[in-house]
Amino acid sequence: MTGSPRFQGQRSTPLAASRQSYYPGFFAALFLVLLRIAIGWHFAYEGMEKVESHHKGGKPFSAEIYLRNSAGPLAPYFRAMVPDVNSLAKLDPARLKAGWAEEVQRIENHFGFDEDQRKKAELILNNSKDAADVWLLDKVFQEKRQKYYTQLIETQKVERNLGALSYERERAAAQRKDLETERKELTKELDAIEGGMRESVAALATPEQIKAAGEFRVRPLLDWSHLSTLKWEQLSTLDRVNLATMYGLVIMGICLMAGFLSRPAALAGAVFLGQIYLSMPPLPGLPPNPMAEGHYMIVNKNLIEMLACLSLTFLPTGRWIGLDALLFNWMGRLGRRNENPDEYEPDRGQGRRTRTLSQPRSF
Repeated sequence: MTGSPRFQGQRSTPLAASRQSYYPGFFAALFLVLLRIAIGWHFAYEGMEKVESHHKGGKPFSAEIYLRNSAGPLAPYFRAMVPDVNSLAKLDPARLKAGWAEEVQRIENHFGFDEDQRKKAELILNNSKDAADVWLLDKVFQEKRQKYYTQLIETQKVERNLGALSYERERAAAQRKDLETERKELTKELDAIEGGMRESVAALATPEQIKAAGEFRVRPLLDWSHLSTLKWEQLSTLDRVNLATMYGLVIMGICLMAGFLSRPAALAGAVFLGQIYLSMPPLPGLPPNPMAEGHYMIVNKNLIEMLACLSLTFLPTGRWIGLDALLFNWMGRLGRRNENPDEYEPDRGQGRRTRTLSQPRSF
C-alpha cells in the first residue's frame, strides 16, 4: 500500500489516527476557538452577576425557584435539593417550633448574647409559638392543610411514576401549580410570625455586638469575601447548589476563554447545561418554562449550547489558541518524537535532534 513516506510500513488503524491531534484548517479552527470563547464569556458573565447579587443589596441569586418549578421525570430529584420544599416541616407544629428554637439560638450565638438578652429572646420565642398555635389549631386551617397533604401525595405518585401517561403528567403538572399556591397561602401567616420573631430577637443586640459580629443573615453571604467564614457542614443542599452554580460558572467561563484545560472545562459545561435542560425539558405534555425566551419543542437553547460544549470536549482548541498551547504542547511534541524517532535526525552543530524537512508536521 503506497502513501506518504511518513506512513510507509505503518498500519493505519482508528486507534493510531485518534492519537493525532485533529486540525481542521485555519478558518474552521478560528471559528471553533471563537465558539469556545463566546460560551466561556456567557458562563463567566452569568456567574459573576450571580456572585455580585449577594452583596449588591438587592435580591441575591438562588436556584430555589428553578429547582422548585422543575418538571419532567427528574423533577422529584431536583425539588429534593430545596430544604423543606413542600413546607411539611413548617406545617407540622412540633417541627416548626423546633426550627424556630434553633433559629433563635443561632441569633444568640451570632451576637454573643448575655444571660439577660437570652431570657428576653426566649420570651419572644414563646410568644411567637403561642401566636403560631392560634393559627395552626384553627379548624379551617387544619382542613386546608389536610386537603393539601392529600393532593400532594396524589401528585407525587404521578411524578415519581416513570410509566405515567402523558395526560396524567399534564394533570399532575397543573396540580403542582395549584399546590404551590396553596402552600404559600398556608405558610403566609407562619412566615410573617417567624419574620417578626427574627427581627425582634435580632433587635436585642447592642450596637457594639452588631459592630463586632455584623448583621445577622437568614442565609449566609455566598461571595468571595465571606467564603473563608463559611462552614461546609452548616450549609444546606440549596446553599451548596448555589455555590457550585455561581463559582462553577465563573471558573468554567475563565478556563474556556483562556483556553486553559479547555476540554475538561467544556465537558463540565456540558454536564451543567445537561442538568439545566433536564430540570425543565421542553417535552410534550410538560408545562413550558416560564422563564424561556421563546417557544421550544424538545430542542432549546440549553440543549444547543450543551451540544456545542460536547463538540469542544473532543477538539483540542486550547492547543490551537490558548494557554494549553503554552503549557502542554511540549508533551505532544515529546510524544511524537518518541513514537516516530525516524522523523528526527541529529543536528551535529547543536548536538540535538530536529525534525527533517521532508517529514510533514502533524497537528
